Amino acid sequence: MGPTIRCKQCGEQLEVTARFCGACGAPLVDANIERVVGRRYVLKERIGAGSLGVVYRAEQQGLGRKLAIKLLQADAAADPTAVARFSREGELLCQLRSAHTVTTYEFDRDVDGSLYIAMELSSGKSLAEVFKREGPLDFRRVLRILSGLCDSLAEAHALGVIHRDLKPENILLEARPTNADFVKVLDFGLAKVLPANLALSPVGQTVGAIEFMSPEQLQGKPIDARSDLYALGVLGYLLVTGRHPFADARSYGDMIAAHVSRVPPPASTVRPDLAISTDVDMILARCLEKDPARRFPDAPALAAVIGVMLQVAAPAHANDTIRVPEGEEDTAIAPVPTKNDR
Repeated sequence: MGPTIRCKQCGEQLEVTARFCGACGAPLVDANIERVVGRRYVLKERIGAGSLGVVYRAEQQGLGRKLAIKLLQADAAADPTAVARFSREGELLCQLRSAHTVTTYEFDRDVDGSLYIAMELSSGKSLAEVFKREGPLDFRRVLRILSGLCDSLAEAHALGVIHRDLKPENILLEARPTNADFVKVLDFGLAKVLPANLALSPVGQTVGAIEFMSPEQLQGKPIDARSDLYALGVLGYLLVTGRHPFADARSYGDMIAAHVSRVPPPASTVRPDLAISTDVDMILARCLEKDPARRFPDAPALAAVIGVMLQVAAPAHANDTIRVPEGEEDTAIAPVPTKNDR
């Protein structure tokens, strides 16, 4: 369970996003609503929870700007490890400028001493929500999503930051005029800095979602940027097939064993009805190599291969049409139909 709150009526421990107590049925009132943080941000609505805190929709006084505020929970504020992780997240996010990473405006301490992070309030939907509604996704669409993720990760990795918790819930897709699936990466709360302060993660403690963890991460071995690329392999496989590569794992131990020793079947053979390109099989298989040395060396290398593949892949529909700068067309590509063409 992630961040939690207690019902004031019966003391039941509940998910922080709960609106009613599942035990006694009492409505849960968030005392932070309408609270002013940092002397100018008014918390309006609790919209979620990250790995280390609660996220609110907020409004900046005077400007009316809408933004998100991530607040370290009062319970967590008494935990030096949680405070250190939250502080590190805020410091890291302030350094990230990729268009594919949620923009961080400020990391500071409120007048009462509580820590907060002021961030862009994205209009996007979580990839988890999109996948639940539309999955499995066309492989060209998945490749574009992976390309956006590579852009975010490339910058983070260049700064020595590994995300460690890449999963659909931590990825937003924004609908933009030129890109219906513009990627935004969330929640660097479990990020690890290289060289890392190992005291922040006790020996033997795995950090992140086990379904997307690399073998070396699960075994407590040293990790680097290629661990995130393994997670991209798991994510890509899930999105194109509709199944986790180790969907038949029935327990925590089974899942760990599968990540460490099993090789999943090619995605194209799992769903032959979807006409998944064998080139996609190659990309996913390389990302999912057990030995990090056999994976792509870094996110830009993976992005480059994806870029080439997208150039040669035939569009499945209008949204998959590949656009190139005018005057650089080597291949005749059908334009995206306009409303009047339909």
